[in-house]
Amino acid sequence: MPSLRPTTDGVVTIRRPRAGDAATLIAGRDEEFHRFLGPGATDPNPVACIVVGGSVVGWVDFDVERTWLRPGEVNLGYNVPAAHRGRGYATRAVQLLMHHLATDTPHHMATLLIAPDNARSLALAQRAGFIRQGDLDGNPYWKRPVPAPSYTDGVVTIRRQQPSDLEADLEAKADEQIDRLWMPGQRELWEAMTPVEQRAHALAGLVANHDRFGRGPKWTFSVDGPTTPNVACVDCDLANAHVPADEANISYAAHPAHRGTGHVSRAVRLVLAFLRDNTGAPRAHVIADVDNVASVRVAVAVGARPVGSWVDDQGRTMVRHVIEIDRPG
Repeated sequence: MPSLRPTTDGVVTIRRPRAGDAATLIAGRDEEFHRFLGPGATDPNPVACIVVGGSVVGWVDFDVERTWLRPGEVNLGYNVPAAHRGRGYATRAVQLLMHHLATDTPHHMATLLIAPDNARSLALAQRAGFIRQGDLDGNPYWKRPVPAPSYTDGVVTIRRQQPSDLEADLEAKADEQIDRLWMPGQRELWEAMTPVEQRAHALAGLVANHDRFGRGPKWTFSVDGPTTPNVACVDCDLANAHVPADEANISYAAHPAHRGTGHVSRAVRLVLAFLRDNTGAPRAHVIADVDNVASVRVAVAVGARPVGSWVDDQGRTMVRHVIEIDRPG
């Protein structure tokens, strides 16, 4: 099974333990830790440490050894020391660990067994979308399916980009997309390439997006239509300079032959579901040129509300639209 890769939602990073982390985790144990988790291992080695701002602020773990687990199920555990509690770090770490389970393991169900007086963990279970299954040995027992790595509404599907998307990706690099989405100077660099160089450059971009999918803080998806693959692309970025640090920016573009179909609006709604299930982002932003009528129409269609505008360094009036991410509890 692949080892966990460092994964971040722009605020919290989960990564494999390193030398010296065990001492930090032990030092963070307090009365609440021992009350609910017992004495703790003398040499803790969880699946991941929780890191914020370069400092270890806790751990998150899963195992398959519990007697109550069925095939394909895992049991989750976590701890954040007192100095870092109440900031949502554990919830974010659990969300990212669920994403790791989805992208890098065969497991399909996560469980939590929580002491009835562990109010913090009971609240986390609700925030993270776990459903109570009753009690097990007198303790509330919770389950949540591991989220699928792709999302569909029955009409369109968003999925990890693949090198096989190359032809559609090249077709999409038309004047309108370049004018709307590319940074100054990128058109000139692109047009200076030979067709062979352009193919190699586009393929390298698809491979890079494929390889870093699952690690954050940016996820890029291809959008498959009901009969045609790769009709658009959409991404969510939780480390975008134009949005608050713990929120997501969503960008999108329909390929030329598939504009006006409503596929992009559907894809953005699926990205919102992905953010709900895999990250701690409380809201998402769509930033669109006021003259890009189609892009603004998508923002309105998914329920985002305009909250302000500014003129960018290219003289375009950009309108910010914001939408809250629905979460359980």
